[in-house]
Amino acid sequence: MMTADHGKRRMGDVIRIPGDYQHRVLNTGPAPQRFWHDAKYREALRWLSPQAGDRILDLGCGSGVAASMLAQTVGTQVVGIDVSEEAIHFARRQFLGPNLRYEVGMVDELGFEDASVDKIALLEVIEHIYPDQAMKVMRECFRLLKPGGRLVVTTPNSHSLWPMIEWGLDLLRLVPSLKGDQHVNNYTASGLIDLAHSGGFTVVTCRTMHFLAPWLALFSWRLALQVHRIEQVRSHRLGNLLLACLER
Repeated sequence: MMTADHGKRRMGDVIRIPGDYQHRVLNTGPAPQRFWHDAKYREALRWLSPQAGDRILDLGCGSGVAASMLAQTVGTQVVGIDVSEEAIHFARRQFLGPNLRYEVGMVDELGFEDASVDKIALLEVIEHIYPDQAMKVMRECFRLLKPGGRLVVTTPNSHSLWPMIEWGLDLLRLVPSLKGDQHVNNYTASGLIDLAHSGGFTVVTCRTMHFLAPWLALFSWRLALQVHRIEQVRSHRLGNLLLACLER
């Protein structure tokens, strides 16, 4: 994990990210991008394993996709939180449910009581905030979770082809500018584990995904799914996305 920018705090996006961004790329983006996000959400839900009675937070929820998926489990109470008012406005219009709500807020300033949450999703968020702020988020998550509660974190793997992918995306302007604008922190598997331990968590698993599978979606979504399943059984150390499941 990078340790530069000590003490800095990200207060929101420095470039405009459309409020519907995550919803749009999941549904209408190029096949590799759609597969990347679809598989990420499904793996996160698998490790979170939402159950009736769970109170669940989706921190940095963007346009609300993961929160809406979590709320499909009957009996859960799901709250999506994001600093972007535009994203929260979109989520409130797009996703409706008696067990689902969205709030504008900072991921490192959460006004919930200690040990009041069962599960937390933190999906591709920590690379958007500085190291000290990421540590504060982890400690906040630990404070909020009940004993035995779970936190699932995803973030790009800097010990993979991701830096080249990010460079190419920025060069071709295929997504809103990433390096330095959206992404200000990089993680390896060992760095993510260190962050988890420093926050007080036990690591259930730290694994990768998206080594080959997303690119195969260009040719066959079915083939991409088959390869994704193999990659999850035999997690490849060069997978481009890290996933950590942590317990309090």
